[in-house]
Amino acid sequence: MIRAALCAVLVAGPAAAGPDCYQRFYSEDHMAANPLQGVQGMVLSFRLLDGGGRGVQLWAELSPEAEGIAPGEVGERYFSDMVCEVGGPAVEGADPAAETCFDGCDQGFIQIVEESDTRLLIRSVGLGLHGNPVACDGGAVLADRTEGGGYAVTLFRLDGAIEPECEG
Repeated sequence: MIRAALCAVLVAGPAAAGPDCYQRFYSEDHMAANPLQGVQGMVLSFRLLDGGGRGVQLWAELSPEAEGIAPGEVGERYFSDMVCEVGGPAVEGADPAAETCFDGCDQGFIQIVEESDTRLLIRSVGLGLHGNPVACDGGAVLADRTEGGGYAVTLFRLDGAIEPECEG
């Protein structure tokens, strides 16, 4: 019995750092207290890539306070499909040693700051989101606004979710 359990663990290989899906939806009270926050909800899913490595699919929904940030309707979901690499660019606000996931349409990146079974912390460094998951058609920026109207490097905390509960 013990040998069978040990063999199953060895065949399965190392455990992943966390679940494949993370999400966060902010309450109306939270959004009211943070009027410069442009994202009302987000779903992020990791996937294995052909040839190794991992990729990310991310959906974000803009908040009503984000009026004017994107050309589409507020409440629309915006998308990014990314490929992750070890290390990132040496740009302001980014960590050159962090795992970095680059948008497939060359519209910026996110970095994995912390990952566990229950929580994912990501840093968005001007990630551009798209209104259509199959086209590089512009859309929105995954970042909070600054007082001056620009975009800030933004940290997002997402909660781990099992795949059937993931709303992406």
